[in-house]
Amino acid sequence: MDTKPSIQQIENFFPDDIASNVAQFATDYAAYRYGETDNREAPPTGLVADLFHWDRKDEMSSAPNHVKLIYNYFIKYVHEHYVGFWNDYQIYRLYINVFAPREMPYFHTDSVGDSDQWTFIYYPTLDFDYHINQGGCTEFALDHKIIGVPPLENSICRFSSYIKHRATPFRDYHRFSIAIKCVNKSELQEESFTDQYAGDGHSMIGSHHTEGRGSV
Repeated sequence: MDTKPSIQQIENFFPDDIASNVAQFATDYAAYRYGETDNREAPPTGLVADLFHWDRKDEMSSAPNHVKLIYNYFIKYVHEHYVGFWNDYQIYRLYINVFAPREMPYFHTDSVGDSDQWTFIYYPTLDFDYHINQGGCTEFALDHKIIGVPPLENSICRFSSYIKHRATPFRDYHRFSIAIKCVNKSELQEESFTDQYAGDGHSMIGSHHTEGRGSV
């Protein structure tokens, strides 16, 4: 595991037609639920649409076609931008976050201990002209500084999952983002991983209250 923290943003992640399809799915078709927390001490924020979870992977065969498409889009284009990434890593959770204007989430991490994990955050295309005063950055707490990654449409941010971070809301619009959480394949069958990440009750198309990590 590379212990040096890494944050990287790639613009124009999908071709325009796929970017449009992903954004439309997030805004018009995804089934959202309330009740996810950034950490066990914080109250729930935002809404979540669960698309895939490793401990429910068998459900993918019966998932709606548009859910399969979203999953496969990320598999294909992560590979194109990070060749060989899937040789070592596996998605263990894929979901969409949405926050109301000025709704403020909490700082959290996506992994604990020395687990070898990466998180990707995808920012869908927007139906308004983005201005920095709208906010919406993902903030990272690193080396006694706050680093902000702007929600540039059709961009993706990859970062070391142990970095403390949080979403921030738009001033006037709902903010959508898609989280792709990945772990080294060697850890998938370890009991410690199962206890921490796969046994939290998330279902692929879930609609029930649950706790988890976390908003992006």
